[in-house]
Order: sequence, then C-alpha cells, then structure tokens
Amino acid sequence: MNRDTILIVDDMEINRAILRNLFEQEYNLLEAENGEQALMMIRQYKDSLAAILLDLVMPVKDGYQVMSEMTQNGLMTKIPVIVITSVDSMENEVRAFDLGAADIIIKPFESHVVRRRVQNAVELNRHKMHLEEMVEEQAAKLRESRDVIMDTLSSIIEHRSVETGQHVLRIRMFTKVLLEEVMKCCPEYELNEHSIRVISEAAALHDIGKISIPDTILNKPGRLTKEEFDIMKTHTVKGCEILSGLDRVGDDEYLRYAYNICRYHHERWDGRGYPDGLKGDNTPICAQVVGIADAFDALTTDRVYKRAIEPEKAMTMILNGECGVFSPKTLECLKNVKASFFELAREYADGHSPKLDFAKSLSVPSPLHSGIDNMYAQDQIKYFAMLRYVDSTVFEIDLDSGIYHLVYQQNDDFQALKTGNSFEEAVINFVESSVHPNDRELVLDILKNQIDNFFSHGLIKSSTRYRVFHRASGKYVWYEAAAVRVNIENPKSHKALIVWRLIDEPSNIENMKPEKSGASVSKNLPAGILQCMNDQYFTVTYINEGFISLFGYSKEEIKEKFQNRYIDLVLPEDHIAVRHWFNEQLSLGSTQELEYRVKTKDGRTVWILDKSKRVVGEDGNEYLNCVLTDITQIKQSQEELRLTMERYRIIQDQTNDIIFEGDIESGEVKFSNNWKNKFGYEPISGNIFTQIKKLSHIFPDDIPALQKIMQKVIKGVPYAEAELRIAGAEGKYIWCRIRMTTQFDDSGKAVKAVGVILDIDSEKRRIQELSDRAQKDALTKLYNKETAVQIIQNRLERNNENKSYAMLIIDIDNFKQINDYYGHMFGDAILAESAFRLTETFNNGDIIARFGGDEFLVFIECSGGLAVIEEVAQRVVETFRNIYLSEFQKFGLTTSIGISIYPNDGTDFQGLFKRCDLALYHAKNNGKNQFAVYDDSSMMKSFGVYQKQVSAAGTQIDSDDSDNYNIDSIVPLAFQKLYESDDINEAINSILELVGRRYNVSRVYIFEDSEDGNYVSNTFEWCNDGIEPEIDNLQHISYERMGKNYRDNFDENGIFYCQDISDLSKELYNILLPQGIRSVLQCAVRDGEKFVGFVGFDDCVILRMWTKNQIDALIFISELLSTFLLKKRAQDRVISAARDLRMILDSQNSWIYVLDPHSYELKYINAKIQQIAPEAKLGMKCYRAFYNRDIPCEMCPMNGIKEDKNKTIEIYNPASNIWSMADASRIRWGNQDACLIACHNITDLKTDKN
Repeated sequence: MNRDTILIVDDMEINRAILRNLFEQEYNLLEAENGEQALMMIRQYKDSLAAILLDLVMPVKDGYQVMSEMTQNGLMTKIPVIVITSVDSMENEVRAFDLGAADIIIKPFESHVVRRRVQNAVELNRHKMHLEEMVEEQAAKLRESRDVIMDTLSSIIEHRSVETGQHVLRIRMFTKVLLEEVMKCCPEYELNEHSIRVISEAAALHDIGKISIPDTILNKPGRLTKEEFDIMKTHTVKGCEILSGLDRVGDDEYLRYAYNICRYHHERWDGRGYPDGLKGDNTPICAQVVGIADAFDALTTDRVYKRAIEPEKAMTMILNGECGVFSPKTLECLKNVKASFFELAREYADGHSPKLDFAKSLSVPSPLHSGIDNMYAQDQIKYFAMLRYVDSTVFEIDLDSGIYHLVYQQNDDFQALKTGNSFEEAVINFVESSVHPNDRELVLDILKNQIDNFFSHGLIKSSTRYRVFHRASGKYVWYEAAAVRVNIENPKSHKALIVWRLIDEPSNIENMKPEKSGASVSKNLPAGILQCMNDQYFTVTYINEGFISLFGYSKEEIKEKFQNRYIDLVLPEDHIAVRHWFNEQLSLGSTQELEYRVKTKDGRTVWILDKSKRVVGEDGNEYLNCVLTDITQIKQSQEELRLTMERYRIIQDQTNDIIFEGDIESGEVKFSNNWKNKFGYEPISGNIFTQIKKLSHIFPDDIPALQKIMQKVIKGVPYAEAELRIAGAEGKYIWCRIRMTTQFDDSGKAVKAVGVILDIDSEKRRIQELSDRAQKDALTKLYNKETAVQIIQNRLERNNENKSYAMLIIDIDNFKQINDYYGHMFGDAILAESAFRLTETFNNGDIIARFGGDEFLVFIECSGGLAVIEEVAQRVVETFRNIYLSEFQKFGLTTSIGISIYPNDGTDFQGLFKRCDLALYHAKNNGKNQFAVYDDSSMMKSFGVYQKQVSAAGTQIDSDDSDNYNIDSIVPLAFQKLYESDDINEAINSILELVGRRYNVSRVYIFEDSEDGNYVSNTFEWCNDGIEPEIDNLQHISYERMGKNYRDNFDENGIFYCQDISDLSKELYNILLPQGIRSVLQCAVRDGEKFVGFVGFDDCVILRMWTKNQIDALIFISELLSTFLLKKRAQDRVISAARDLRMILDSQNSWIYVLDPHSYELKYINAKIQQIAPEAKLGMKCYRAFYNRDIPCEMCPMNGIKEDKNKTIEIYNPASNIWSMADASRIRWGNQDACLIACHNITDLKTDKN
C-alpha cells in the first residue's frame, strides 16, 4: 500500500492547523486530538501512514504512552514518529529517543525546516524498509544454500542406511503436518508459521549422528544385541557433536532446533526414552513431534530387520504406546491428521523422488488459524481436564479405519486393551483376562452383534454393566460400559468412545421403564407428549392423547405408515436442521428446546416447540421425553415481523445513506450495515457521549459540531443537523451531513434519536472547486489579484501580535520578447512552471498570487529579520535562472524582485505595494536579475518625492485578454463546420486547419488502423506555412516498424505526449526525425475499447510545452473528430455493402422485386425486370406494371404470405407469354414488412412437358 498519509496528533487546534497548512498539498492528512484516538487511527491505517507528528502533552493518553504501545505492537520501527513539543528539556528528549522517536522538533519552529526534517524522516524510513526487504531476500538465498547443504548431508545418511529410502524427506513432511495441528490445538507451545517451517527443515538432521554408527550395526538384518543397541543409541549424542561444529552456518535458530531434535527425538513422555530420560514437556515440542514422525515412518517402511506394516495398524500401535509413550495432547493431534499421514506414507513411499513436490508444499503458507481454532484448542484442554476429573477409562474406536486408542486409563484393570493387532483381538484379550467368567458371554455378544446394531440404528448412547477384575483388591468389581457416538451428525461415521465407570451393585441403581414413565406423567396433559429412542429416527415408544389430537394420527397409523419413526413426521426440509440442532444442544445438557415443522394428517403444516429431556432406560439405552406445543400462530406473527424488517433492510441496502438509532439515556447507538460498507470498519460502540472524543474517526475540529446537535437532542429539540468529516477505509476524510430527529415518550421526555448520515463529499468538493476557481488564477492556480489583496488586508487589520511582514513583487525579465519569439502558449507554460517553483520555495501559510501578466506577489511573515528575507529573495532569483535553461539560448530567463517591510514601509496594503513597486523599479533600473529592498532615503530621493512615479509592476494579465486556448472557444466552430458541411472529409480538413492555426502547431493529422490492426495510414493532414506534407509517405505503415508496442506509448487517458523526441526509443525516433518533428502530442481514437487510430499534433519548430487546459481541449477535439469519422467509416461500409448487394441481385438470371404487402407498390426491381418491363417504376402497383391490370391477380404469390413465411407457385403471364416459378418470402424492408418475390423462367420446361 502506498504510504501517503501523515497523522497529526495534538490537542491544540491551532497547532494542528499550522501543521496542516505545511503538509496538505503533499500528503493526505489525518488528525487526532488525544493519544487514545491516535492509537485507534494508527491501528486502522498503519499500512498507509508515512509519518506521525506527535505532541507529548495530551489528555487521555500522552505521547509517551502512544510510543510505548506502538513499540509493543512493533510499529515504531515501521512508521517514523516525529515529536513536536514546546517542552525543551534534555530529559524529555532522551526519553522520546529511547522510545524510538525519529526526530524531535521544539516549538516554535520555522516552517521550511519542519517540512524538510519530516521529509528526511519519511525518506529515511522508506530507504530503511527497502534495505530490510533486500536483507530478507539475501537471507532467503542463504537459507536456500543452507538447505542444499543439509539435504546433501541427509542424503549421505540415507545412502549409508540403504533401507531408509526417502526416510528424511517423509520425516520433514510428517513433522510439518503434525506441527500445524499442534499449533492449532495447543497454543501453549507458541508455535507459528515461521517456527514450523524452520523445525520442518531442521527435522532432516534428526539422524545425522548415524553417520558415526558402524555399517555392521546400522544395516544389521536381525535384532540388535544389548551392546549393539547401546552403540546405536549414541547416534543422538554424536549428532549433537556434529551440529556443534556447524556454528559457522550462521543460523542460530535453525541449529538450535536441529540440536534439540537430534538429541531428544527418542525421549518419551514417561521418561523411558534416551539419552537423558526426560519426562513430560521437559522434552522440547519439536523433538516430541519428530519422535512421533520417526516412529510412524519406521513402522510403515521396510527395514533390514522387519517388513513394513499398514499405516492404519502403525497408527494404532503408536496411539496405544507400543512404540513408547507419547504426550496425550500430541496423540490427539495425531489422530486429527491421520488421513494426511496415510496419504503421505503412500505417496512418498520408498522408490519415489518427489522432492520438488515437497519443496512446493513447504513454500505454500498454511492458513492462519482463526478464533474457532483457539476455541478448539480450549476444548482439547477441557477434554483432558474432564478425563482426569471423572477418572473413567476411555477407549476410542474407529471401525472405518480400524484404529483404536486407549485414551485414558483409570487403573491397570484395562491394561489388556493395549494388546492385540485389531480392536476385536484387543477386546477378546481383555474379556479373557479381566472380565468375570459369568459376564464374558454378554461382553462377547456386545462385540459381535450389539456394536453393529449400535451404529446401524443410529443410537447415540448405549450402556451395559458387567464385572471386571480389580487388580488392586484382587476382586471383581462392577463397571458400567457406555458406548457414545462421536460424530452424531454423520450417520455413515463409525466412531465411538467406550467409557468404563466404576459403579455400585446393580440392585442399588435406579432404572426407569420408558413407557411406564412416559405414561405416568402424560395421561391428562393437554400438550402432546412423546417418548422416543435417542437414535437417528427418534423411534417412538410412547405418545399420549394430546399427541394424537395435535397431529391427527393414531398409534396404529404411526406404526404402519411411519414405522414408528417420528423423524418422518417432521417436514423433510427440517430433517437436517432438527438433527443438527438437537446434537448441538445435546452437548449443552440433558434438556433442550427445538422448533420445527410437522405435517399433520389433514395436510396442515404446524410449527412445534419441542422441549426434550434425555433419560436412560433400564435397557441401558437413551430415550427422549418430549413435550410438544403448537406455536404456529406465534411463528406466523414472527414471519410477518421478519418480512417487515426485510423490507426495511432492502430499503437500506438500496441507498448509500447510513441509518442510526440512539438511546439518549444509555448513549448506545446502533448503525445500519451501510456503515461498514461505507467506511470499512465497525462503528463506535458503547456510550457515544464518553467515547466520541477518544475513539472516533471524526475530524477533531468537527467534533464540537456533533456534540452541539447531540445536546440539542438531549434538551428535546425535535430536529438538528450538522456537517462533519469522517475518516474512510483508505484514511481520507469524507464529508457527511448528519440529520437527527428526536423521539419522545408519553410524558414528553426525549428518549431516542433517529437519524441518517448522508455522503456529501462530492458536493462539498464541488463547492470548494468553485471557490478555488473564483479565488485563483486559472493558469497558475495561485491566488488572483482581488483575493490576494483581500487576504493581505484582513491579515494586516487583525495583526494584534505586532508581527512583521514582507511583501515581494516578482517580475519576469524580458517576458514580452519570450512571448513574441516562442508564442503565447509557451509563455503560459513558463508562467505555470514559475508558479510551481514559487510554491516550492515558500511555505504553505504564505500568500502567493499572480498579480499581473508576468508578475507575482508574495506576502510572508518576517520572523527571522531582513537577512532571512534577502536570503529567500536571492534563492528565488537563482531558481528562475534554472527554469528551462537549455531552451533560452537567445533570451535568458531572469527575474527582478522588489521588497517592502511591514510596518516600516507602510501599515496598509496600498502603502506597502507602492514602496514595493518602487523597489522593483530600482532593481530593474540597475540591470535586472536581482532583488532590491525598499530604502526610503535613496529611492524616494532618486525619483523625487512629489513626482508622479511610474509603476514598474504591470497588473494586467496578458493571457486573460488574449485568445483563450480552451475548449469553449473552439468547440462551437468545430460543431458548426461538421453539421453545416455536406462533405465530411472537407469538414474534417477544415477543423484540422482551425486547430492548427489556433494553436500554431506545425502539423495536424489523423491516422487510421487497418481492419486487422497491424497497419496504420495517414488519412488526413494539415500543414502550417513552410512545413512539408508527409501524408503520401505515411501509408500502410506496419506497427512492427514503429516499435512492437507503439500503442503502449498512450497513457490511461489515451495521450501520447513527448516534448523532445530524442527521449523516445531508437525505432520511433528514426521514424519521426526525417519528418522534422521536435515535439509530438497524439490522442488515441477508440471504437469502444478497441484502439483504431490517433489524432496528432506535431511541432517542427520548438520543443513545445503543452498545458493541461490545452491538452484537455485537444482531447475533446480529437474525440469529436473520431466520433464523426467513425460514423462516416461505418456509413461507407454500409453503402459499400448495399452496392455489392445490388450488384449481386442485378446479376441474377431471375426477375426479383420487393412489394408492399398491403398496397402492392414496388419497393425494388432488379435489372432483369427493367429489361422486360421498362415502364415499371418504383411506387407502381405490381399488377399494373407487369400485367396491365387494374386489380390484383387472383393467383398473386403474396396471397397467404402472412400465414406462411415462404410460398412457391407457378405463374403465367399472357402479355409476355412466359411461365415462371415465383418464390415469395416475408422480409423486413427498412422499418416495415415487405414481400420479396423471385421469378424464375420455366417456359422451356412447360413447353417440353406439353
């Protein structure tokens, strides 16, 4: 984003105004009047801020607090902060610089110095950011070189241990995938995208120490002996020794991760790993993750001592601790990414070399995790906390993948569940070793039958009780085993948790009998009572009479028609919502409320409020007791209200206006959604009366106007409005009008304010533009004479502080000769450039005006004494010498300046101007190209006190009385020529001459593209006196010859302007130079979006400087010419096509004519008809022209043509003794219906037939 905005932070309005005047021409400005508001602005617009001008002493939060918070957010190094304060003390300066200030400026200050120091800070920061980008690029190249070295080293390890194959590559990929999940679920490890990338790269070196292990051990095909395994374990320490010698690589972070991974990736959660036996989180998370990745890869790939096993079985072994105990949190994360692990294991199996794919995968940044991910991480933490609190054994199964995991073990009673190669085998081992002999058949039946029934019936929960051997006491104790579905929204998912909870004897546990319980509470209730199973169908087990009267179905009908499935009574459109809503509320407790629709027996759709409670039956299954209430009328009222609100929303969306409603007592204001669409951020929240000064985006100077209308509303004024500026999304203030109406309660107290915020930015800017036009000179954009005189007089009248001022009259020497030699247009360019140089030299608060044809007046504060004024004047003289220095070889561009001082030389405008004029006369009389300060003794004495002085300053503006070269003076003449001329070519040539002579150019011309756009031809040309025509030499020129991208010379406005053709490409320069061209201006001609040519203006005499007004006028003229020219070319194509069509019809060996189907008048006849019927004329009746009849023919081909688009009949003409086959067709002729008839001579055929 372009950094073009300065934020001014000061609680004093006058200070902000001074700084605003200094920078408003160069930067977009934002303002804040306290530290809190400033910080809000900084957070909102940090990417577009070029600098911050910060006061130290402010309310709410001072400047030091602002810089402190910016430092905490890392913004002080990105945005230069220039402290501007009136407190001049060493302590404040040291504190400000320590906080990171780029510069400190003490008030009062000199405006020019402030501008330069701020500009220096902005430029320095820009270069610093550029250098940081370069450093980052070089660091990336160094990382790339380092990765090449490390990959080479890793490859050496791979080739020594031949069975590992792509082991190193897979480790990096497994590590990256698992780390991303850990980052999402476990924020306590403080992982981020950068650390994940570095850890994944460092994981390649996890087994670097194996380079020191003998081949006989590293590649031994059988099991290692204890001594051999002890040697193998040393690869962790050996690897660290190797890494310690790589410190010259220079990347400390990378080496730190590599060291931790290499040393600790064989450590385990329970402390039984090596080399240091670390427990828990004492092992760095990077090593924990690489350890899991290493174990998974070792299980799923062939090794010299074993064959690979399936990824699903490997996952189960890791989850159940068969490869050592890993962190429960990382294991939960592993389960979440198991699908990715399986895919990577297969895609990057040994024998493949997809390293390029891996490089790409590492280069793609992982998505940033949102607040939802943080919530998920908190759920994980809560899950483990709950397991510890409940202290029940939890076993997770996934029948789809075959993975099972003993998540939490209450005691050693369930240790057997960790054995076996499958879920079924693990359960059988548990039954045989731990379940009471009398209960084993029950448990095995659950395994064989009830598990499948649990999933197939869509049950949510099912439980049973049996005895398990308690190892601590040596006795069998009772446990309740509950199976709970995990993904209840997906009926195809087969995931569940089995939870074993220690319970008392079954005889002491209360059970409920579902139907009896339901019946006991519902017989006499008027509402519908339903009891159903908690399965995917909500299978009905009991309904009361109220249910039957509510829906109209009897118990038998529900059983026969719906198979007791209550979900089938629910409207199909609500099935998914009901299941989702129920499952969602199920997690919140045993009681829930749902709203849905049911189709009754008589066809009505009723809305039902369902209040449900979960209970557990004596069979161990879950049931729902539901109270059903008809809320149809309530929902209808809600729908009417919703439609009303929807209409209100639609009206809001169709307007850009922002609607708001405020509560007067609380200060809370609600805004329509248009606010964020309009301004790009959320509106102010909380009490607006307290927040408006601290946290609003409103222009600080406009806040009092808003507070004023707010007070009016509080006092009960019915209506109020105000205009103010609000910062938009791009950091630019937008003018808005707020209209506010007060609402009263029954007692007449003002309670609410309702209003609208209107965008009036374009309106205000148009008014400002009109004001500028009235106050400023059209050519130079400086103040005009009248405005400057008024402003200076007002400033002198209000000079209560006894300030000293200086008036300067600046006159361009020899300007008349320059005008006569180079022309008025070039003279205007000189004046415009001179004005620009003056605005660059003086401060924004100074008054600069164009006071005459070639004279300027400047009025500035003389705070530094006469020496400063003389220094500025000398700088102006030197500046004018350098304007277009190469162009003024014949006339030198110099200036003379007269200076008078207030109050020494006068106390009003006229007195100052008179003496300033005398000083100017003195400067010119002494040789020009200098300045002179008014001296009463010498200057008045030289010219005589009582003599009438001849003014050196001419106050008439020459360009105001000369011909205006703007659009208004040429367009009427151009239109007149185009509309009055019968020959469009002649009119275009006439306009080219008009423009050429008005602007005194050498050549005006039009080029048009060929139809394929590859060639261009000069089609029109006007040349000034003494200029050779070039039109004959510029026909069918290839764009290839003019430079392949010639059209790219035209900017977005369709302008190609070059003051000096020597600045162009060599190809284009060599084409234009032989034509004698020095300067060129061309305007593109477009047909829609297609470039079809251009209108050009060449100067072969001088290097022409075109002004904006002149270019605007030429653009308009070019568009006018192109419009008529394109229209003419289109007409030419139509005429040519018509001529070709007529030639085709005349060449046909058929009689072809067109008739009006209503009047039978001839609209067209071809040449063949004119040969046999020379008397036939357009407008005659066909039956009169061809058959000499007074009425239409009975067999006319047009009969029935309205019903049939085409018709063919045979016609005999006795007058000419000719048989013809007539084809009649309905067509459009011009703007009306017509009939086309084509007659073919078949006389010979008829004769042969007879």
